[in-house]
Amino acid sequence: MFKLLILDVDGVLNDGKKYYDLNGNTFAKQFSDKDFTAIKRFRASGIKVCFLSGDNKVNENIAKNRNIDFYYSRGENALSKPDHIPMFEEKYNISSHEMAYVGDDFFDIEVMKCVKYKYCPIDSPKCVKDICQVIPKIGGDNVICELYDILISENLIKECSSKDVYDLDKKENF
Repeated sequence: MFKLLILDVDGVLNDGKKYYDLNGNTFAKQFSDKDFTAIKRFRASGIKVCFLSGDNKVNENIAKNRNIDFYYSRGENALSKPDHIPMFEEKYNISSHEMAYVGDDFFDIEVMKCVKYKYCPIDSPKCVKDICQVIPKIGGDNVICELYDILISENLIKECSSKDVYDLDKKENF
């Protein structure tokens, strides 16, 4: 059983497409509320959840509004994705064998090699699918919702209470 669910954002929680303004700044992405409900269900089941993303402009604000820990993995002074694992072990007081990671792209492979549980959407490249369990959903199409149901059916997590999910929902700023 794992205790921390680490989520890549772009290509997992959304379809990976970004909308840019004339200055080259990202101004929009599309997310599924069912995945955010699934994140609350994971948290209500006792699983900590965090985002580990190379895009901090939009994704960090979304995480903040949803009370989800956010970690940045690209740019000057940022840790690479695999370099976050020792920090997660210390911060969450767990081992890498108690971590699950959901990613979708080449840049997720190295961090996937560091954790016991690894998952990807079905539209991930073959090099990613070859090293993890494939979730039968494309990125942005309720991947985390499907993962929750898979893990319940495999008895890897316990079902949460509705009350706990509602309580978490009340604390979000969206």
